[in-house]
Amino acid sequence: MTIYIIGFVITFLLVMASGLPVGFGLGFLGIALLTTYIGLDSATSISVEKAYSAMDSSILVAIPLFVLAAQLISETGMGKRLFDAAKSFLWWSKSGLGVATISSSGVFSAMTGSSFVSASTMGLIATPELRRAGYSDSLIAASITAGGSLGSVIPPSIVMIIYGYLTDESIGKLFMAGIVPGILLILLYSLALSFFINRHYRMTAPPLQVGAAATRTESTREVNHEAAPAPERLSKRKALKEAFWGLMAPVIILGGIYLGVFTASEAAAIAVVYCMLVGFFIYRTLTLKKLGNVLMEATAVSAMVGVIVVGGAVLGHVVSFGRIPQQLLETIIALDLSPLQLMLLINLCLFVLGMFLEVMALMYLAIPLLVPIIAYMGWDNIWFAVIMLLNVNLALITPPMGGVLFVVSHIGSIPIVKVMKGAMLPIAMILLVLLLVVLFPGIATWIPNNM
Repeated sequence: MTIYIIGFVITFLLVMASGLPVGFGLGFLGIALLTTYIGLDSATSISVEKAYSAMDSSILVAIPLFVLAAQLISETGMGKRLFDAAKSFLWWSKSGLGVATISSSGVFSAMTGSSFVSASTMGLIATPELRRAGYSDSLIAASITAGGSLGSVIPPSIVMIIYGYLTDESIGKLFMAGIVPGILLILLYSLALSFFINRHYRMTAPPLQVGAAATRTESTREVNHEAAPAPERLSKRKALKEAFWGLMAPVIILGGIYLGVFTASEAAAIAVVYCMLVGFFIYRTLTLKKLGNVLMEATAVSAMVGVIVVGGAVLGHVVSFGRIPQQLLETIIALDLSPLQLMLLINLCLFVLGMFLEVMALMYLAIPLLVPIIAYMGWDNIWFAVIMLLNVNLALITPPMGGVLFVVSHIGSIPIVKVMKGAMLPIAMILLVLLLVVLFPGIATWIPNNM
């Protein structure tokens, strides 16, 4: 049976490495395996039925809506305003721009739910500023990959919605479970970046300054930053005022879900309406022509996710039909591992698979196999969801296949080797948070348990 499971995983990896789009790869593999069980005609009929039922889900309505909200947020310029607000408060520090990039990425992720949107948008905004401040390519990569990786944990996260769909877990509770780990990641990223810059790095140019402070030297700034002049305080107020509407988006979305005012799908719809109102009537950066382009882009992304859901549903049926999860559970029981040993083994497997698999492929491979193990061990599904999503964060920035690495390399024109070097800092911090969540489940479960 162990050979059968290993064979399935190897076949899955080969299909993913073939270059096929993830959704098609999942679907074709599912149909092929099902054909070996029951024949082509029956396999085709069942696959069509499973594909239809997969899309007939109220939970998945949230995905295209959050995708549309993410595109609207990017188009309205909220990300730039968030970065400017963070920069206005942190310009005096050597590491201020890097911390501003991470913190604004965290807020941006709380509006978009997508690591790739966050990394690409903040990369375009922050990279020129970081370069002017004298950051090396590796430090730029560290700042943006750290911020870009937050979209999978900080709610509303699209991969959280997929996890909830596959495990029939409350999306609202999953969203709440990601808040504390997400904040912890932001703090650790910021502290680690500040420590590294202040201890080992010398800026080659003074950070970009604001207002009347722009003519000061670095030494003057360091001496006098506690007594900021009036023009600088006005600049902060102006930047904060500009960013106010962006800051209110996650408050409305997450506050409404936590208080039970609306569901996750309703929150997604409210996010879309909110972003359109802000774009048209407050920032005035959104036009009907731009809205048409945003709708087309959101449709393309949503269609891609839909194909992945359909392909994953077909493969998931085959996995259940072939009793692969049950066989894996029997193998685990035979090994007689302690809960901690089993958890370490699972995380090691997820880490290795994440190095080579796209995020959605990792989710659709791992979750159906692990659900019976979670139930057998009596583990809290919300707790394990956060563990899974932290591993997804790792997969996004772990060489050689981390998708965010290539986004940062392309947008910043940074050699991929330097991007990978910079990504070591956020990888180390995610591993630390992962260890803390494993040892202290309350980090993930405290807010959901108090809803």
